[in-house]
Amino acid sequence: MKNSKKIKAVIIIIFLLFFAAALTAVYIRVNPKWKAAELTVEPEGRDFEIKCLNAEGMTLESRILPPYGFARVPAENGSFGECLRKYPLLPDDIKLPAYDGRAIKSSYAAAVFDISLGDEGYQQCADSIIRLYSDYYYEKGQYDKISFLFSNGDECDYSRWREGKRMFVFGDFSCEIPAALPDDSEQQYRNYLKEVMNYAGTLSLHKESRVIAPDELRTGDIICNDSHVVMIVDEAVNENGEKCYLIGQSFIPAVCFHIVADRSGGDVTPWFTEEELSRDSFNIGGFGFVKENIRRWKEGF
Repeated sequence: MKNSKKIKAVIIIIFLLFFAAALTAVYIRVNPKWKAAELTVEPEGRDFEIKCLNAEGMTLESRILPPYGFARVPAENGSFGECLRKYPLLPDDIKLPAYDGRAIKSSYAAAVFDISLGDEGYQQCADSIIRLYSDYYYEKGQYDKISFLFSNGDECDYSRWREGKRMFVFGDFSCEIPAALPDDSEQQYRNYLKEVMNYAGTLSLHKESRVIAPDELRTGDIICNDSHVVMIVDEAVNENGEKCYLIGQSFIPAVCFHIVADRSGGDVTPWFTEEELSRDSFNIGGFGFVKENIRRWKEGF
């Protein structure tokens, strides 16, 4: 009888230990911790000239000037476009800082954003765009607009994350569970973004966007295929109504978001023309796209 009770007690203890370990594992899994990577800023030494650059400028609007005969399209105060124009840049003519401390040579980088990266390499092409969208709404205090789909189609909402809700993901399955106390700190916001970046990508941006015509393009729109996505960062227009655009990207391995140089013509320039982006197929930063890849995320900016 005593042995039977001891066996039952041991079984109960083992079960409780297993249950506690399972709960701990779930808690750790659903509560990511964002940590900034240590980036290396290293001179590159371009062997070609990029038009429209002012090397002394330290924001997008002061570093990259409009082409001759063009002027920047007016941007409203506080708009996403104005935010991007005033975004701080790293020094001119540097290699691309990567999350793992490397500095990567790129023949397509015209200007590099002074933006932090997580230390685990998840801030890649789609993630960098999600980061810029989200940071804009965060700085504006519009927390209800910070919501993104995972690649499986499930939504991860920052307002609920702040309340202590977390996403439990296992393969293609995910669900929301209460797994933390309310927390509106900036660290917790970064933790949220890490979770989104881990499970979102080009597929999820594709699901949240719709195809638009090339002549509808504006700042904040994306060009997205199955494997890569870039974003319209700025726009300029001439007196004939012809437009041109600055386009930004990141890629694998995770590097700082940067403006892509157009190397398709005789001169290298950071500006892509509306005519180029209206073709059936075109190239941006070494990646191929078709006209149907031009899209607007949600309602746009």
